[in-house]
Formats: sequence, C-alpha cells, structure tokens
Amino acid sequence: MPSKQPLSNGVARTTTGEELTISIPEVPVTQEHPPWTQHKNVKQAGLARANAAVTESNPHGTTEGNYTEDHSNQTVLQQHVDFFDINKDGVITPFETFIALRSINWSILLTIIAVLFIHGGLSYATLDPGNILPDPFFRIYVRNIHRAKHGSDTATYDSEGRFRPQMFEDIFAKWGEKKEDGQWGITFRQALQAIKGNRSFMDLFGMSAAIFEWFATYVTIWPEDGVMMLEDVRAVYDGSYFYKVADKCKPAIATTKEE
Repeated sequence: MPSKQPLSNGVARTTTGEELTISIPEVPVTQEHPPWTQHKNVKQAGLARANAAVTESNPHGTTEGNYTEDHSNQTVLQQHVDFFDINKDGVITPFETFIALRSINWSILLTIIAVLFIHGGLSYATLDPGNILPDPFFRIYVRNIHRAKHGSDTATYDSEGRFRPQMFEDIFAKWGEKKEDGQWGITFRQALQAIKGNRSFMDLFGMSAAIFEWFATYVTIWPEDGVMMLEDVRAVYDGSYFYKVADKCKPAIATTKEE
C-alpha cells in the first residue's frame, strides 16, 4: 500500500545530527502534511538552484543528454519553457506553443485551449518593465518569464526562476504517496488537494493557473496507474520531459503518415 513519509514524534534529524521539530500535536495540520526530510544527496536543499532542478535521485539535475549542462545559461524556469521557443529567438509565439503541444501528442482542442490560456494569461506579464500596452500578438518573452510567476503555486520556482529542491520535494511528502517500490508520486486528485493547501487568499487567477498547470502535467505524463512520479514531474519542471516525449512521438507520427 502507498504510504506517507514516516514521522518520529514530530522530529527530524539533520545530517549533522541536529534534531528539528517539524510538527506539533497542538496543530494537527503540521502532522498531516510533514515536509520532506530525506535529504542525503542534495546539500542545502533550502538553497534555490539557478540552473539545475536537483532531487535526491538527480542531485546534478538532468544529466541525460547533458541537458542541464547544455542549458546552464538559463534559469530552471527558462528551461521549462525552452521547448516552446522552437526557433530559439527568446520569444514564444502562440503558433510555436501550438506546434510544440501538438508535437507531444496533445489533441487539437486541448492545444487551442492551452494556447489561449497560456498566452492570454502570461504574455503581458513577460513584457519588459515600462511597457504599458500589451503585445498585440500575445508573445511570451523568455527573458522575463519569471515575471509571470503567480500565487497559489508550489513555490518550487522562486521569484527569479530558480529551483527550490525543498519546496519541490515537499509536494510529494505533504500531498503525495510513496509506492511499494520506494518511489514517490502524486495523483491528480492529490495535486488538487495540494493546490487547496497552498492557495493564497482570494487568488482566483493563481489557483486557476495552478489547476491548469497540474492538468497539463498530467496530460503530458499520462501515467498508466494515475500516479505522476516525482522524477517525471521534476523533468517537467526543467523542461527536459517535453523533449523526451517529443522524441517518442516522432516515430509514431512518421508511421501514421506512411500508412
């Protein structure tokens, strides 16, 4: 059976042997949703990483295909949207987003809805400071993508687009589950519970954006058992998962065309 992260009287022990109180019985919610405490490979997990999405299983980010190294000049948030910048000019057009989503096997209807939501909601936020008028073509500027950070999120990305290992793994410790093979994951329903738990007061846009993002993550991963695994979600955060899915879809598309 899936299990939550075990607690020992509300106390966590650091790698140096120091004991820290992470929950108290007087406030039950601190016991219901304990933070991630199983850090061994990730040093200073609370320190945000500018260009690497690191976890216990991948303490150096995505090493497959030298992805993190090849994208070392981008923040993790910029890496997340890099796949959609097809011509790599630093500007993402609605058409590029459409093509990118179709290349990872999204349906036409979902793709159109996503394009409207993404560019309608984020374009203005990514304009350079001082620009008052919106972009008439609803383009998204990668250099300013950190300005599109919204409330009621997981706080995995900080305000400058860095990746916070502690906040990311907290998602799974607080809201997800540990499977029989020892791997952590989260269902879409659990993700919705996380959004409810992380919501900011009166933040309708932020909550809507968070719901859309988790829905998009689920559709992209499309887990057979309904559980999005921690490392797959991590790869979505740094964008490497999009390239992985696109590579898998290419042979299928080619076969369909031949038939």
